[in-house]
Amino acid sequence: MTKSEKTSKAFSFSLMAVILILCNAVALGIVARWFIGIMPVLPGSIGNDPTLLLELASVGLICGFLVLLGTLMLKRKPANKKGWGIMIIVFSVPSVIMGGGFIVGFIFGIQAGSKHFQ
Repeated sequence: MTKSEKTSKAFSFSLMAVILILCNAVALGIVARWFIGIMPVLPGSIGNDPTLLLELASVGLICGFLVLLGTLMLKRKPANKKGWGIMIIVFSVPSVIMGGGFIVGFIFGIQAGSKHFQ
């Protein structure tokens, strides 16, 4: 496998991670705003607090956009691919607290970021 194929594959995985993380965050925000009754009660709480769920959705949006930044910079400046890979991993991990892009996005983000260390 050539370097360009490896970078292209990592770019594809990280782009899929971005899409899944952002979709998960938007879905959580929509549920927290308009459909709070369909969410299961969070552990340790008496009822679902929409504020907490909206905060989790905003964490997911921030993580998703930062993974997107790392993905785009990976394509624009491949000379710094280790740094962008670290950025993708670092911001994929906290996305787990809001669902991690339906968990698959989290896995794709870790896999995409780790491809630059091989």
